[in-house]
Amino acid sequence: MNQSHYHCPKCQKSLTKDKKVVLHFRREEGDDWNEIFLNPEPGNYNFYTVPDTSFENGEHVLFCCPKCDADLTSKKDPKFVELKMKVNDFIFFDALFSSVFGDKRTYIITEEDIDVYGDASYEDIPFPDMSIGEVPY
Repeated sequence: MNQSHYHCPKCQKSLTKDKKVVLHFRREEGDDWNEIFLNPEPGNYNFYTVPDTSFENGEHVLFCCPKCDADLTSKKDPKFVELKMKVNDFIFFDALFSSVFGDKRTYIITEEDIDVYGDASYEDIPFPDMSIGEVPY
């Protein structure tokens, strides 16, 4: 897969830096926002944080845009983060990944389909009522 670039769905600014997706995160009970560097390949869950952070399995993590501080929680499902994935200058898809540590599910919503990665399956799409293939006017 070609490396895609990810953008904030609110401010549209690029979140890709040095071949990583850079976001701010904090624990639900925490006060401080820190940086997380994600692998841009859907289904690859390697990451590192600054400062180094350990998460508990099942822990819900909050994410925001490092450029505009917008909450990146998906309106489709509050247990997912939603970004815009730029394929080229004219094509953007919705990229959703679980914000629960250890839940390795990623969904890429294209114009006509939903692609699944990691432990995700077509049978457990958390937003089944979503219309696919509609043209926005």
